[in-house]
Amino acid sequence: MSSTIVRLILPLACAVTALILRYLVADQSPNNTSQLEFLLLQLPYILLALAALMALLSNHALEAGITISLLCAYWVIQSFLQSPLNSQPASQIFYLLTLLSPALMITYALLPQSSCLQLQGLLAVLLTPLIILLIAALLAINQQLFLSAATSAINNTVAGSHLSTLSWLLYFVAISLCLGLSLYQQQSLHNSLLGCSLMSLITYGWIQLNSVSAFMFSGMGLLLCINLTVSLLQIGYRDDLTQIGNRRALQQTAKTLRGPYTVAMVDADYFKKINDQFGHDLGDQALRVIASLLKQTAEGGKPFRYGGEEFCLLFKGKTEQEVLDTLEACRQAIANYDMVVRDKKHRPTKSKQGETRRGASKRKSNFRLTVSIGVASSDSANLNGSLNPFEQVLKSADQALYRAKASGRNCIQAA
Repeated sequence: MSSTIVRLILPLACAVTALILRYLVADQSPNNTSQLEFLLLQLPYILLALAALMALLSNHALEAGITISLLCAYWVIQSFLQSPLNSQPASQIFYLLTLLSPALMITYALLPQSSCLQLQGLLAVLLTPLIILLIAALLAINQQLFLSAATSAINNTVAGSHLSTLSWLLYFVAISLCLGLSLYQQQSLHNSLLGCSLMSLITYGWIQLNSVSAFMFSGMGLLLCINLTVSLLQIGYRDDLTQIGNRRALQQTAKTLRGPYTVAMVDADYFKKINDQFGHDLGDQALRVIASLLKQTAEGGKPFRYGGEEFCLLFKGKTEQEVLDTLEACRQAIANYDMVVRDKKHRPTKSKQGETRRGASKRKSNFRLTVSIGVASSDSANLNGSLNPFEQVLKSADQALYRAKASGRNCIQAA
């Protein structure tokens, strides 16, 4: 719940901060803020270009497409919308921006994630520049194109803004869709789209405010940079299969340890036989189950995937004796979990049938996972000067794990 709240607060915080800074800075005397205003106008280019570079280097095609679309939109605003909206071509350009911006947000929210090197990803990156080139060509051929629709939209705005009813409807769909996806799928992409939709709505709705586009687009660039940075950190410190910390995350956490702590090494029993007999897909499922049960039952312990089928539980501030009952609960929860191997030939094709026949569908076989656990604490490990303290505790827990394997598996051994 807390991570969800933080996920939703971030785009709102960027939008609110941009609004506050706009009122604090933009209305000051021009003589005192000429240099600051110049820097402010360039800030969206800097932040959005940085976000685009991060997205391209990390192969995030959709994020790259979003940032490039925002760069193009900001350039269009600064180049063509510094004159009254009832003039040409400002009226047509503004009208198209208020429709295309939420439509693009909806499109990027629904597109599947892909690589920048794939055709689909390349099209996502180049989508907005291609649309701008197409519209520019059409306006060059016919300067009156979209003029009547744009004039009508500007003269029939809603809620004291410069947005038409159709624009408000598109923004409502975009914000609702991104909010729902952000809560359901919990991906940084949808969080970024939610904030960008909100801030672009403010920009176009109240574009008459001094420097509003500079502040709002700076907020969008900041939001994208933050979410991309968090996403890259998760890639580096989170195991993609089990969605828990990896060995690098464990090593970083170990650097912050102070006082007593206990380490438990957890290893899946007969895991090679599972892969050989049932396939790697079921082996991956087994690893996800173990990770999930460790997170649920290891009270006070933080799970990490150490490598292969081996996991590590780190208990800060606890001794070996204090965690034995918790580890036993983990071992029992995994041993009591019924892994089911279903026969794909008899699996229902419709999901509703699958739900009603879940317990009665034909199965090839059932098997139960078991794990062996070795545990050692900072006050019980055999310390020597050749390794740092954490590595020595980890080595003692690993040696205890080997004893658990030798003792018949599915048991706990202390150092």
